[in-house]
Amino acid sequence: MSSDTDASLDKTVLAVSFASAVLYLFQVRSSPSYSRTLVKTSSTALLSYLSHLLGGPQFLTGALALSSLGDAFLAWDGDLASLCGLSSFLVAHVLYILLFLQPQHAAGFQNLLMARWRTATAGGLALLVPVMIATLMPKVGNPFRVPVMVYSLTICVMALTALTLENGRVIVGTTMFTASDSILAADKFLVPETTGYRGWMRRAAWVLYYGGQALITLGFVEPAW
Repeated sequence: MSSDTDASLDKTVLAVSFASAVLYLFQVRSSPSYSRTLVKTSSTALLSYLSHLLGGPQFLTGALALSSLGDAFLAWDGDLASLCGLSSFLVAHVLYILLFLQPQHAAGFQNLLMARWRTATAGGLALLVPVMIATLMPKVGNPFRVPVMVYSLTICVMALTALTLENGRVIVGTTMFTASDSILAADKFLVPETTGYRGWMRRAAWVLYYGGQALITLGFVEPAW
């Protein structure tokens, strides 16, 4: 396969991924269906394929694939689907943590003290997560309490490990991903069903989520433009 063909395939995969993400943005509040699920999962599944195509880290490819699986579960209603989706994303976050801690990428946790913005962001996360957990727990049903607590702590660790990197795309992407999860948690457990702005919350969460995943991906792999 020629380099021109490789570049064309890279661009096509990324373009279709982006198009799927944009299309799903208009289906966020639609009723669950197989077509809606396909559109939603295609966006991150294609990012996983792009990582594989470009020889990206296996942890990255795996994290994106598990995120796509989580998207598939969360495209449907019900507690079982939610728990399966939460579990998929939990493992995806663990893979991201392992990726960020790899010696060729990691700069060490001492890096958190090397710049004020890193220290401030890490401190903000350390304060936000306990407050978020304390706010959510009274609203969360018994089946979700332990999973939500473990998930919240895991995504906090993921964000902290990302802050140790010297990779701006990954840091911004992980921050967007974390913000997306916070909005989704508020939407699911804190905001009344009849609230008029829930649609905008879900759209904002999707934009932050896909944008975050795309930036993390492009922080580790470089398509041939």
